[in-house]
Amino acid sequence: MKIFIFQYIHKLTGAYHSGGGLVVIARDKNHVLELISNDESIKLEDNYWNQCESYNIDDTAEAKVYIFPDKGCC
Repeated sequence: MKIFIFQYIHKLTGAYHSGGGLVVIARDKNHVLELISNDESIKLEDNYWNQCESYNIDDTAEAKVYIFPDKGCC
């Protein structure tokens, strides 16, 4: 398994400040896309992969998606 860290995605939530950070525990890029496919708010464009950091982690880790919404200035 790997952990994929996207520090900032411009369209991640349906909130007024729609951006934020995204962390996904998945096997590979295709698995990441599969895990986020049911969330229509996440717009993960190809250029975000260039800025993504990924690290190998324990193979027993559970696949999971973590969204860290931009709270804005309000």
